Amino acid sequence: MKNLSFINIENWTIADDLLNGVIIGHTITDQSDRELLHSIGLKHSLIPLCPGEVVGIDVSSEGKIIRSFVRTIFGKLQISP
Repeated sequence: MKNLSFINIENWTIADDLLNGVIIGHTITDQSDRELLHSIGLKHSLIPLCPGEVVGIDVSSEGKIIRSFVRTIFGKLQISP
């Protein structure tokens, strides 16, 4: 892994406004590193967020939630089906 965000976990904080959200405080500029962090987070029921990232939902025309995701600089990373 190339990004210090994987090493400096003492700088991570729990998000105040998102259940299980973890603010890592650094932007990850490598897509594979960001996807790996997301995958590791999900295995531990956490949602790691870089600065500027948001959690969103896709909704059907009937108003049903289709999926939730984190919107990153690389696109959407799915949280749940």
